[in-house]
Amino acid sequence: MKLRLKSSLALLMLIIAVVPAAIVGGLLLKQQSDVEANYRIDMLDRLSNTIKQEFDYRFSLLSTSLDVLSRDRLFVQAIDNFFLAGHVNTSLGRLVKNTPLIQAAYLVDDRWSEIESYNGIHGLSSFSKLKDILMYRLSVHNGNGRQWVFYYNDEDLMPLKFNPTRRGIVIGVPIFQSMTNGLKRVPLGYLIVVVPMENIVKVLRPYLKDGERVVFQNNRERGMNNTRDMKDIIISQSKIDQNRSTINKTINIKLENKYISEPIEYTMKVYMDKYLGENPYIKSLKYISLFGVIIILLAFFIAGMTYRWIARPLGGLMEMVRAYSRGEYQELGRDLRFTEFFMVDRLIRNMAKTIQAQVADLAVTNSELNTAYLEKEQVNLQLVNFNDQLELKVEEKTLALSRSLLREKNRRSMLQSLLSFSHELQSGDIIETVMTQVVALYPLAGWAMKSYADNEVTWACENIEQSRLEMPDIQPDGHYCDYYCVSNNDSYLHCFKIKNSKNDITGIIVMQYMALEHDDFEVISLFVHQLSIELEGRLLNEELVRIAVTDSLTGLANRKAFDNDLEGHIQLFNRHPSRNFGLFMLDVNGLKRANDSYGHSMGDTLLIETSKLLIETCRLTDTVYRLGGDEFAIILEAGDRDSCSILWRRLEKVRDQINYACLPNGKRVEIHFAVGYASTDQYPADQVCLVADKAMYKDKRRFYEKTGIER
Repeated sequence: MKLRLKSSLALLMLIIAVVPAAIVGGLLLKQQSDVEANYRIDMLDRLSNTIKQEFDYRFSLLSTSLDVLSRDRLFVQAIDNFFLAGHVNTSLGRLVKNTPLIQAAYLVDDRWSEIESYNGIHGLSSFSKLKDILMYRLSVHNGNGRQWVFYYNDEDLMPLKFNPTRRGIVIGVPIFQSMTNGLKRVPLGYLIVVVPMENIVKVLRPYLKDGERVVFQNNRERGMNNTRDMKDIIISQSKIDQNRSTINKTINIKLENKYISEPIEYTMKVYMDKYLGENPYIKSLKYISLFGVIIILLAFFIAGMTYRWIARPLGGLMEMVRAYSRGEYQELGRDLRFTEFFMVDRLIRNMAKTIQAQVADLAVTNSELNTAYLEKEQVNLQLVNFNDQLELKVEEKTLALSRSLLREKNRRSMLQSLLSFSHELQSGDIIETVMTQVVALYPLAGWAMKSYADNEVTWACENIEQSRLEMPDIQPDGHYCDYYCVSNNDSYLHCFKIKNSKNDITGIIVMQYMALEHDDFEVISLFVHQLSIELEGRLLNEELVRIAVTDSLTGLANRKAFDNDLEGHIQLFNRHPSRNFGLFMLDVNGLKRANDSYGHSMGDTLLIETSKLLIETCRLTDTVYRLGGDEFAIILEAGDRDSCSILWRRLEKVRDQINYACLPNGKRVEIHFAVGYASTDQYPADQVCLVADKAMYKDKRRFYEKTGIER
């Protein structure tokens, strides 16, 4: 009975040992499953924030590029000047190639007639809808932004191969003649760019992996066509398994920056697979539970077999031994005798001696093993320390090599960018090109630039307060080195002087950033050095171009400039017959007599003073040329018959007044000139020069006949 009780207790202890272990294992696996779920949620949050930041950055870069282009002086003049069409096409192409979101761009005038386009459709009909919306927004808007963003759905704004879904975003930017703040202006035209959904998908897709997707929700928003609903837009890296369980997060993306007048919003859902694969922890929990049940059943079976084959005979032997100890050498129902008990007693004593001897041997052996184990542990400890030191050295060398490779990669990328920058600096606005380049190199830094080459007195700033730049410690005159650093709260203002070959300061670049690494300093210094060389070269080229078309004596445009401008006006008139222009031909009377009487210094003075009188008499839009010798010419841009008559009367009034060209010694000569003119609303464009020249010679003959002076 006692033996059964002991067996039952042993079985109960086995169950108590197995069941808690199974429960604890299941709880640990459940905890690991929760940790994985939290990890996936964190990954989802990071992915959502990354996509949102990328979206904001791309549209901020797009808005900055549009603002820079809309302020380009040549770009603005191209709306009314046919000869700048090539510059417009190049600028639109560079905008589309350098801004991944944009696929097509248009430039239209104030009557919404297309001037130039890149990747667009000529004669686009969808502009009629955009025109009504944009004109209404401009009429009621009181904000500061000059960029207008609209959705479009099922619209043909570019060839179908670029925009198969026919959906996306269109941005309209009014272009003004004057950039003066506070002045009411009427747009000269509009810059229209199209961002198709395919480009947005192309920009966001690299951030996704298998099992991740982004869905732009079906919204009804303000756009060019708000009578239809936009279908959901799904972005993924591979085919989507609809049967796989996912987790998701909804975020609102708002297209908003200082350039956009009225922000618009997208509702976006980011999906991610709930598990990295088939959940191994749930399977393990099932297997462990099944294994626990099997262990318990096996324990019952082993307990029964033990009791049947082992415990029962041993129990009988124990009862026999106890009976022998009590002196009961014979028991009813048993076959054992006293001699058997004696033999068992002797056997037990022999076994006890043998066990004692074995225990003694085990103690000695254990002591020797402990000593050997301690020695082995010391050796293992030394090996572990050596391995740790070796791994630490390898890790340090690997980290240093990785950093070196990363620096070389970044440096190579920046050098390639600088090479392209050298090409872009040959044309376009210098400050705008430089600011675009430095922002692309270090988008997280703040930048500012001032150029002294063109007497610039204002800063071009990006993420830097201009008031801080006006402080005395920023001015380059107070510093002797080409580079100096000024602390600014938690960051630094790194100042780089731009110098020419004569060591004169031609500008300054300021970078608001943390402390510069050696590699960053080398890259920026190389950039500034390259900028100074390109800037000096460009100024020299501009000066050579100016000299080539400028008369050295009077400072007026010369014969070469006159021929180019006249040909341009003739071509423009042939294209737009309503744009008349006028031409005046003039000849100074008495130049040879002044040279013969008083020397060539008097002749030069006579020509200079005549050019001054002509400039004072003409409008700002008129251009005065010295063709050579005593011949001058004037081209009137808006030169119809009435405009030419008004200028002729002003010239007659000046000619009737007595004006002299005087030398320092007191000698003087009266200024007089002959005039002839013609306008394209009276004569063909290719004959106005001949007509004006004949009229001038006729006027010159009248002067000599009237005064009696020999020619």
